[in-house]
Amino acid sequence: MKTVKLFFLSLLLMGQLAGAPMVTPEAVARQYKEPLVRVFEYRDILKGVHPFVKHLYPIAIAKDGYFYVFDLNADQTQYELKFHSPTNMPVPEGVRAAFPLDFYGGKAACIVTGDVFDTPQGYVTIFHEFIHCHQWETVETALRQSLPLARHAQENQDYMWEMSYPFPYGEKSVEETYRRFVHALDLGDEEAIWLNRKALQSMLSPFDYQYMAWQEWKEGFALFIENKLRHQLGLENNRVGRSGSLSRLAFYAGGEAYIKYLLKENPALETDLEALFLNLLEI
Repeated sequence: MKTVKLFFLSLLLMGQLAGAPMVTPEAVARQYKEPLVRVFEYRDILKGVHPFVKHLYPIAIAKDGYFYVFDLNADQTQYELKFHSPTNMPVPEGVRAAFPLDFYGGKAACIVTGDVFDTPQGYVTIFHEFIHCHQWETVETALRQSLPLARHAQENQDYMWEMSYPFPYGEKSVEETYRRFVHALDLGDEEAIWLNRKALQSMLSPFDYQYMAWQEWKEGFALFIENKLRHQLGLENNRVGRSGSLSRLAFYAGGEAYIKYLLKENPALETDLEALFLNLLEI
């Protein structure tokens, strides 16, 4: 897969190939032994919030030009350093992502720098990224194959479409309608929810509408789980996408709000990711 290299093109500046590690892999394993133990501790505290939270995935820590991939041991009782590979590009401190690693058998992993372990919010972010890993490992591939936009992007070798799709964010009517839609969700105004969703479908091209629904599903669901975890720990909600001009981040907030609305009518959607996406895509 070209995923890991192409994904980072949207986040990072291209750099030179890394040389030898500045520290030994054994030293890195010792450095992160205790922080990774705390991932299990947080999992045990938070696993009652949602069934998906019990699933742990590889964690790739970017350090000194290398990815150090920690994965579960055979008993799934601790993380062990399984692999390390040059990043081939500079990774900024604070990166948070999740995607399949081509150099690690295509397994989905949480991609972070070591500062993620400094705060409770950082551990919640790890579980946010684990939700993306769960999406990938369960239904995402099939959904991509069924989505015309994703198939079109694949046919055109546009591996960056999730990050760079030219959604008409700058069109005033689109921005105003989407903001009205989210406001109606916050109020629980069913008529306004339907009218504004229908208006979005009318004013957007089929690919634009599919892109919006895809981001609402992928990022909105992860944010929905993240804020449930934050609530469990007594942390403030992540209100990403709630302010500023319309951007991809608005679909995080809008997706979370729409998912919460849909779950009131059909709670089973909370664990049926395929059905959840289809509900987001339909009117």
